[in-house]
Amino acid sequence: MLKYLSLALVLILVVSMVSVAYADSSTVQGSNIATDVVNPGSYYNKEPAPMGIADYGINSSGDGYYFNSTSFEGTIIISNLTTYNSSIAQCPSNAGIQLNLIYRFNLYGENYTYWVQNVALINTSSKQIALIDNVWNFTTSSSVMYKSSISGNGGIQSSKNGNYYVYEANYGQFSEFSYSTLELRSTSFMEAGYPHVNMQYNTGNGWVTYDTLNFTFAGKVSQNYGFIVDGSTLLSNNLPVDAGLILGGPGDGTQTKAVNVNITMFMQYWNGHNYQAIEDAYNHGSDTAEGTCNITEVHTSYDGIPAVNLESGSGALGELYNVTSLSMLNFNARIAAGYVTLNGAMFNFTGGAINLTLVPGTYSFKLFAESGQEIFHETYTFYADNVYTLEAKHVFIVNFNETGLANGIEWNVVVNGTAMKSSSNTIVFLLSNGSYNYEVPGVAGYSISENNGTFNINGTSENINVTFSKLPVTPGNSAISVYDYKLIITAAIISIVAVMALMAILPDKKHVK
Repeated sequence: MLKYLSLALVLILVVSMVSVAYADSSTVQGSNIATDVVNPGSYYNKEPAPMGIADYGINSSGDGYYFNSTSFEGTIIISNLTTYNSSIAQCPSNAGIQLNLIYRFNLYGENYTYWVQNVALINTSSKQIALIDNVWNFTTSSSVMYKSSISGNGGIQSSKNGNYYVYEANYGQFSEFSYSTLELRSTSFMEAGYPHVNMQYNTGNGWVTYDTLNFTFAGKVSQNYGFIVDGSTLLSNNLPVDAGLILGGPGDGTQTKAVNVNITMFMQYWNGHNYQAIEDAYNHGSDTAEGTCNITEVHTSYDGIPAVNLESGSGALGELYNVTSLSMLNFNARIAAGYVTLNGAMFNFTGGAINLTLVPGTYSFKLFAESGQEIFHETYTFYADNVYTLEAKHVFIVNFNETGLANGIEWNVVVNGTAMKSSSNTIVFLLSNGSYNYEVPGVAGYSISENNGTFNINGTSENINVTFSKLPVTPGNSAISVYDYKLIITAAIISIVAVMALMAILPDKKHVK
């Protein structure tokens, strides 16, 4: 594939949707068309199709449901990924991985709806990656994007389906990509009264925000719904209100074929406390026109999270899993923020609770404070089609407050075998009711007023003071700091150099007559 998208194929910049038309977002004339429950098979019923994982808002009983979220995150673990379509002459080995979401906000009583695409284009021959985003106006069947509607790093372009917004990160340049884990995330937020969306990716070096969308015409939004899923209505262009993470052709309705594919995908949404896997999933998307053939999909687990494995081979479209085959965990952590591990896999949370969608099984469950202190440990077995509501014990703050140490010197405290360290004046433990032993290990050059003891927690927090005293400097005394030693060594070196220089300039008495 050529190095730049603009040189590779202009049409590839258009990540297309299934047959729709558009007009100006600032002239809304209609709203969503109410229908019966969405039928995912109405849009694709065989390959080639956008294959992956999608939430159509349809539950195990076939009923439609609705939810909204400020953020969706798609994770793709790549073992092998080779695709090919000779009809895409300039880039036959290119494929696209798309995180496709429906974004909505309300302005002056009218709902504005957009299709937001966060896309990784991958040259599966050279193992290179490029990031682009597209935004299409789905407010009415005739809506399009205008320069006055949106701002970001990109701009407005035209296509056969009408104007749309597009941005190519790094001017469309491809970069090396080690086949491992790729993450795509789209996050909505309000700033200065305007709705925004961050477009992000992570290829293993941390999250990068490559574009921030600002809907500049919408200065007085009354409700920012974020990204929505609704299985009971269709959009005005007769497309579903869904969320999907899919593998397809590189753009403009192109299809590709899986030659050697082995990837695992899962999609999560922000529930207010943590990212949680979707509960009802199909193995294909609908809105996009790019697809893949020769793909077979199997429901699997990744670190306990329900996921899909895509491999080369002929497959069928349909439901991937639903909530009846999963376990739902609602855990009251009783601490404001921290993380849990399930069989070693880590999940961050905030707001005092964590809610997880899990594959049934037995899990070693540990709760940690943000500091890394383990405060809860239990083994649970979760069964399918069950909701588990669990909670940690009440915990209370125990502050170990030190005085006497010079700034920046690290010290630590061990409570019942759990060690915590810090270079600040306070070390904090979160502990439930009970009796505890503590020890304060020594610090070089200091004595400690009381380096061990016991305390009881009985429904209240505790403060324990630790006083350090600097020892006098004596030979063989560790009170000489590393800094002091550096000064001594430096002074010694200077002295030696000075003596050698002096000897070099003094006359040699043996040769003086």
